[in-house]
Amino acid sequence: MGVIVDISCRSCRADWQCMTGCGLMHGTLEHVADLFPDEMKQEILEYGKQAEIPLFDFGYRLAVCPDCGGMVSVPVVRMLETYQAYVGPCPDCGKPVRLARDLSKTACPVCHEKSLEVKETGCWD
Repeated sequence: MGVIVDISCRSCRADWQCMTGCGLMHGTLEHVADLFPDEMKQEILEYGKQAEIPLFDFGYRLAVCPDCGGMVSVPVVRMLETYQAYVGPCPDCGKPVRLARDLSKTACPVCHEKSLEVKETGCWD
């Protein structure tokens, strides 16, 4: 089950609501592949064809979009046999994003201060 989080900046008061984790529909590689742009989708599906049992880890992760200046949720899939990872683009502008690994050390995309707070506000599936 996924988690809904509210992210806010203590400095500039910017805020975002994002979904993290995964739901029941993300149990197959085919469903996961549909969340990515065509070129990535084809590579993901090719892995699924080549592996006897395609093992993968999937979830929506928090990311910073340096192009449009927002905190977003992006799909991330990692192939467990090859360690190849695919990170989806910004859902707002389609540009590459930078995954936010530790929000306490992540600069706000608006004011660039390291003052982000995160609060779990719900679940989704």
